Parts: sequence; structure tokens; C-alpha cells
Amino acid sequence: MPTRERTCAHCERRIAPHETWYRFALALQGEAEVLDPGAIDTGVEAVLAQLDAFDAAELEAQVYEECSGVLCGACRGVLRAFLGRRPRVQ
Repeated sequence: MPTRERTCAHCERRIAPHETWYRFALALQGEAEVLDPGAIDTGVEAVLAQLDAFDAAELEAQVYEECSGVLCGACRGVLRAFLGRRPRVQ
């Protein structure tokens, strides 16, 4: 069976068939905590007026965004350094 050619999602380098590669899946979920609900104008018209100023795709990305791919060994190290060494699952 022929091996599938893989490219690193970060550096875009071709990963050779004999190299170890790392699969990743990332989900970003937007959250906000309102400390003083009285400080926000909660009128529907006011909320809709604020939303009109934003692009619909950007609003959706602010709530939920996911991506997946493969990384080469060097870029895995970069990602781990950025996130910290221990996996963080909540």
C-alpha cells in the first residue's frame, strides 16, 4: 500500500514517509462572564444595533471555531511550548 503524502499544517513542510507526524484537533469556544449585569444595556434593539457592526462570519468564529491537521516534530515542539508541557483538559 502506498503511503499518503503529508504536509505540516504549521510550516507547510512535506513530512517524509519515514518521519513521525502528529495529528491535532483544536476547538476554540468563546465564553464571557458578566460581572455586573446591570452595567449592560440589555434592550433587544441595542443588542441588534451592536451586532450590525460585525461581520457574520467573524461573530460565528468568536463563538466556536475548530481545525485539525498534522504537524511535523519541530512544529509539535513549538505548539507544546506555546501551550505548556502538560495537557490541559477541562
